[in-house]
Amino acid sequence: MFSGWYAVSLDEKGRVAVPASFRHALAKTDAGPLYLTPFSHDGKPHLEVFPSAEFARLAEQIQSLEDSEQAELLKQEIIGRSVAVELDGQGRIVLPQWLREESGLLNGRVVVEGQISRFDIWDESRYQARRAEPERVKQALKLIKR
Repeated sequence: MFSGWYAVSLDEKGRVAVPASFRHALAKTDAGPLYLTPFSHDGKPHLEVFPSAEFARLAEQIQSLEDSEQAELLKQEIIGRSVAVELDGQGRIVLPQWLREESGLLNGRVVVEGQISRFDIWDESRYQARRAEPERVKQALKLIKR
């Protein structure tokens, strides 16, 4: 499981260190590549990073949709625009230039945030702006029993 958030540097070669706790979780569950997919949430672009097995489950869900038009759209936007990457010897992944540009990851500081079965990579300032929306969180918390 991926949880927590970590502010890290994006170096000039587009490399981001995957937090040690995330690498540990990956070592327990998945030996394949990581899949990077650009997303935009409420007009805020970021990257979603899926372990191989989770990405395969997502692809199966898309493939089995009854609405073939929607399935094709999701295949184009999620599967077709994804990039498979491997961790290097220092536990980093390389974000291709076009993904950095599309995801707004250009300033050298990013946040890596756990999302249970995947993790996201956000521009640090965009992440902080998103965190400054407490009313949305209050509304969402009403949906779960604690």
